[in-house]
Amino acid sequence: MKLFFGDYGYFEAVKFPEENLILITNGRRIDYVYDPKYESWEQRRKDHITVSNYPDVSEEELKKVMGGIFPQKETDFMRLCHPSQLHCLDLRALLKEDYPNYMSDETIWASVSRFLFKSDICYKAYLKLRELFDNVNVFKQDSEQVLLKIRELSLTVIGRDIFEKEIEIIDGHDCSSYFWIKPVRVIDFSDTNGVDNVAEMDSAEISIEQDDVEQYLMPFLYKHYDKELEVNKKRNPEKKYLNPGAFDDCLTHNFYTYASIRNMLKDIKGTIDALSSGRENEFTKRLKENLKEKREPAFWIVDDRGELKEYDGNKSAIDDAEANMIIDFYRRLIYRFEYMMKVGKEKGYNLISVMGP
Repeated sequence: MKLFFGDYGYFEAVKFPEENLILITNGRRIDYVYDPKYESWEQRRKDHITVSNYPDVSEEELKKVMGGIFPQKETDFMRLCHPSQLHCLDLRALLKEDYPNYMSDETIWASVSRFLFKSDICYKAYLKLRELFDNVNVFKQDSEQVLLKIRELSLTVIGRDIFEKEIEIIDGHDCSSYFWIKPVRVIDFSDTNGVDNVAEMDSAEISIEQDDVEQYLMPFLYKHYDKELEVNKKRNPEKKYLNPGAFDDCLTHNFYTYASIRNMLKDIKGTIDALSSGRENEFTKRLKENLKEKREPAFWIVDDRGELKEYDGNKSAIDDAEANMIIDFYRRLIYRFEYMMKVGKEKGYNLISVMGP
């Protein structure tokens, strides 16, 4: 039974008679499962089926297992799952739907996003945010008061100040506008970008937002990328690139040997030293050029007195605060790369893949 349109096609409800389950699919992907044995819903978002091979669920059956409502949108299914099953993006969608007066404020929305994504246990942060919004609703508090409360909550729950500017590195896979970096090994060299031809070590994957890669990391990636490396030249051979093996920033593996990554890390460490001492090298010059072109507009920070104020992003040079932020990013990045190579080598993965969105 077709329900409503989603990201990958229609959401549909079908029966899985072999196990007496109800499956909610989006396109062909199974997104939610109802198990009558335990009278419980589970978010799945994996496995694919041919929906036409399974019988439809009736409207009455579906309403019965959904507490009397007929689903109009995906959040109706999210609410039936325990928050611990849901991704941070889903939890944010629920907050946006339940607290529109506050979540329509871009600064609050961004602060909530940082809080959820920086939390080790996302659903616990979500539950605390619900308590916060319920309380501020009662006392009709304004946006600035809410932001200060979110900051206090972040310090209490995750021990970090989310208003402290940071270049984010996400552990795992973020499917939006992020670059994905992980250990890989090639299984079939006939097409080294084929989905089934490259084994990926997802457990060691990191994601970095596209703009951050372009500003802070791309000069290193370009310098140490080897377009003559055989695995890079054999990507998508049927497309017959004019420049085979060239770095590709769109859904394509860019392969790096561990030796190339180690050389890249030497350059990053040298750039840390240059930023720390105020010297310049080829990369600090590029950083200044990139930052000048892509300066952020003013953003909110909390000053030493605990008060919110706007921080001007339209500067012409890298000041000490920004240098420290970049150095912190590079140090965390070095650790991630060294960890990926260590565990990758132990498990038989001999390359690092960098793939753009």
